[in-house]
Amino acid sequence: MVKKIDLYIVKKFLSTYFFSILLLAFIIIVFDISEKIDDFTHERANAVSVWDIAIHYYLNFVPFLINQFNALFVFISVIFFTSKMASNSEIVATFSGGVSFYRLLAPYMVVAFLIFGGNVLMTFYVIPEANKVRIDFENKYLRNPKVFRAQNIHVQIEPDIFAYFYSFNADKNTAYKFAIERFKENQLHYKLTSNFAVWDSAAHQWQIKDYVVREIIDNKEKLYSGKTLDTTLTITPRDFKYWLNNVETMNQKALGEYIEREKFKGSDRISSYEVERHKRLAFPFASLILTLMGYSIASRKIRGGLGMHLGLGILLCFSYILFSQMSFVYVEQTDLNPFVGVWFPNFLYTLITLYLMIKAPK
Repeated sequence: MVKKIDLYIVKKFLSTYFFSILLLAFIIIVFDISEKIDDFTHERANAVSVWDIAIHYYLNFVPFLINQFNALFVFISVIFFTSKMASNSEIVATFSGGVSFYRLLAPYMVVAFLIFGGNVLMTFYVIPEANKVRIDFENKYLRNPKVFRAQNIHVQIEPDIFAYFYSFNADKNTAYKFAIERFKENQLHYKLTSNFAVWDSAAHQWQIKDYVVREIIDNKEKLYSGKTLDTTLTITPRDFKYWLNNVETMNQKALGEYIEREKFKGSDRISSYEVERHKRLAFPFASLILTLMGYSIASRKIRGGLGMHLGLGILLCFSYILFSQMSFVYVEQTDLNPFVGVWFPNFLYTLITLYLMIKAPK
């Protein structure tokens, strides 16, 4: 049965949560404008109006940042209003009235699950669409949009067919020290090497220059060479480069399909993509953990009141964020399973939260 205390906590939770979001959104916009004022007034951005900056950039940029720190907003909100309730002896009075520690937790978790569900929908579908508009705006007016793969790239373009290039020039659509290898029953039976290959955008095919072919047929090796060879491959210049923050513009389904394609090509960035996919659920889930943690810390009345609660809470929260970021980097640079690396901070802080709940006065 819903009691007045439940509605009171839900109201306090949501009002504090949305107030903190609006306050931070205002601060973000002010600091970002001061940082980018030169870019907005640069000759490259002369074609963009104040309206375009507000609608196409900030309307999509602020939700992106808020989504990144949603768990922090949840945590600070819980700490803030719960600590005030504890300082005013409201929680002690509630416990004295027969409401248990865990029963009082119910409205907290209802709001936390609502925020969690909304955050998941935002992360999976809304934010990627907003990122498309934001990143397109940044590419046009604020920065160089292209970032290219490193040198010495190997990709699988078809089953048993691999391509290699030493470097790629995006302006000229040219791959240098280009090679194609074909295998049959795990044995190399065809290899083409060339000084460079140029993409013909009109014919949608590659012109391979100064090539040498080594072909093995029935255990006999055949060598031949030529100046130019036109060939159609399943790779294009788009496969040799990726747009900055490309995965951020994909919804969860598109990201999963993209990861499968990159696995097929033998991409060396699979770990980064897997981290992005898993953290889209792991970060919203953190709001549930931090709600429990905030309630456990702030429900007790201590000397120092709100200041002590906020200090301890923010320390724990930022340690969680720092540990999560370190875990993401570690996954990308090692062979650690991305699922384990992304979810381990949640698992660890769940244990810490359970300890705090056990020790909390009831």
